[in-house]
Amino acid sequence: MSAPQLRSTFDIVDGVRIHSLVSTGPADAPTLVFVHGLGVSTRYMEPTMARLTERFNVVGLDFPGFGQSGNPSHILNVGELAAVLRAWLDVRGIGPAVFVGNSFGCQIIVELALRTPERALGLVLNAPTIDPAHRSRLEMIWRVVRDLPNEPFSLALLVARDYLRAGPRRIFTTLDYAIADRIEEKLPSLTMPVLVVCGAHDPVVTVRWASEVGRLVGIERPGSAGGAMQCVGDAAHALPYDDPWTFAAIIAQFAGDARSPRV
Repeated sequence: MSAPQLRSTFDIVDGVRIHSLVSTGPADAPTLVFVHGLGVSTRYMEPTMARLTERFNVVGLDFPGFGQSGNPSHILNVGELAAVLRAWLDVRGIGPAVFVGNSFGCQIIVELALRTPERALGLVLNAPTIDPAHRSRLEMIWRVVRDLPNEPFSLALLVARDYLRAGPRRIFTTLDYAIADRIEEKLPSLTMPVLVVCGAHDPVVTVRWASEVGRLVGIERPGSAGGAMQCVGDAAHALPYDDPWTFAAIIAQFAGDARSPRV
């Protein structure tokens, strides 16, 4: 029997048409919610998502102004994007889930988990931004440029299309919001299991910073909700696209072990 296929769907959330990729797995399966990074759409996460549809309910949205979703009335900050995610979950009827974020998507799911911890069975933070040591627009742009040779050419084409759709004003304003968001101050307050995943060759989110994220979520703290870190030796920043087999296996193991969050 073949695995269920991801399909495009559209919903109206707070007056904006929101595009998402969804797949329905077994009736008792946990739900995995994929949350994309800055400037792009859920499409680059699709290779990993597709490898999880047989065992899980798998969903991921394009935020307003990105991908195939409609434009909001203004450019949304981290808190507003988390509110959109929460409203979209309500529209789709999605209960407690495991959230998988890549890059800037990690900031959004951390914000959501702090506001509504009962929604999160666990968080997978893949290449979580922003490293406080690189908290400037020029530094982040330079690091993204440095990452380009580490990524496949097909990803560059996909990202270029998404960037053109979003436009420079939305991308740079959202980057400023990401830089202003101090994730390091939020991580110690998370009350659900957290898995930090990094690529050994990622210049945007270094192994050093990923290790610090792990420390902040309580990997080494007795009595914490549970945390772990995994470094993928041949990966860079876009692990969901670069190595979907490895990332899917990591997520499946974590989702199978995740327990209900403490509130």
